[in-house]
Amino acid sequence: MPRTRLIALTLFIGLAAGITLQEVLPQYHVEHLRKRGGNWRDHPSFLVGDCPYYRATLLSLLKDQDLDLKNNIERKQYQFSSNVSQGLRGEWYPKHTILMPLAALPFYALWHDRGLLTFNVVQLCLVLMLIWYGARRYTSTALATALTLYYGFGTCLRASAYNFAPDLFSTLLVVAGVVALLSRRAALGGLILGFGVWAKWTNAVFLPVAGLYVLSWRELRPALRFGLAAALPLAGLFALNHHMFGSPFVTPYDRVLIREHGKMVLEASHRTFFNMPFWSGLWVQLTDTHLGLIVGCPAVLLSPLGAALLLRRVPLEGALITLSTLAQLAIFAKYEQWWTSSYGPRFLLTSVALSALLVAPVLQRLFAGYGAGKSAREHAS
Repeated sequence: MPRTRLIALTLFIGLAAGITLQEVLPQYHVEHLRKRGGNWRDHPSFLVGDCPYYRATLLSLLKDQDLDLKNNIERKQYQFSSNVSQGLRGEWYPKHTILMPLAALPFYALWHDRGLLTFNVVQLCLVLMLIWYGARRYTSTALATALTLYYGFGTCLRASAYNFAPDLFSTLLVVAGVVALLSRRAALGGLILGFGVWAKWTNAVFLPVAGLYVLSWRELRPALRFGLAAALPLAGLFALNHHMFGSPFVTPYDRVLIREHGKMVLEASHRTFFNMPFWSGLWVQLTDTHLGLIVGCPAVLLSPLGAALLLRRVPLEGALITLSTLAQLAIFAKYEQWWTSSYGPRFLLTSVALSALLVAPVLQRLFAGYGAGKSAREHAS
């Protein structure tokens, strides 16, 4: 086995074991103890908030082969709130993505709720391995490994392992798409980023950034491959919207049901929730002492310096990574419900993960004189 693959395999196993032992098992053990004592509802498990509805979507797909959640929501356990959407024929469709529950199906089929935790750990480890792979373009293998361990155990990414929610899944797809494009794999990058939009609608912001990057290659075939590959999952998403709500451009977030005075009524479209003043929203999401980006990942403070280094050395790659890192932050700076999180800045997880690729050249600059070795790009040149 080549040395790089051996390092990657060892790192993946180490990350999976460490995250399971430090983040997942302690909470799972406490939850089971409280469940035996009859107080398990009081414990913030990995199935709180919106998470039970992702599980309900999974069960509907698995047991009913449909997306109508009317017979899948456990109302005694979870109070009905704004987590289902009214379909064209009165169905209760999921408000949230169906892509993550679909991806988690094999894990649940094998190990039930424990499978959802396994799915979380696998997702997080894949995100971290993509960080390692991408960081090696701009720093040595040793420093990329250290950086990956820091992002795995020293940032808000770690806490996402104990929460069955689409934020980590969405991050996995976007980071995978960006890394694919950095490797000049236009079709793969477009396909993954297209599915990224299916995973979370706000990920549409990454498509124009990625598209401009591919166009900067000044080659027709890669541009066509990127566009056609991205269009495939988007076509499926629009077709699903048309089936559920009668229009490809009406999303579940436009048809959310809530209980009001004992009756089910339609809530205002969630598009209206993006109404915070941009600069004040940006400031609070950067600096909040509990959910701020800087608290969740202090290393992002090095990102501006890393962006400057990349933009000088590899301008196009630097622009892709920098703009992609900023894109999610710019979108959610206006989101008035940014505080609805139990594990750090969950709406900014993609920015957190991509910031690692900006920190990598800073580490290379700082430690190159101490025998840190060369980056993959330096070896190639």
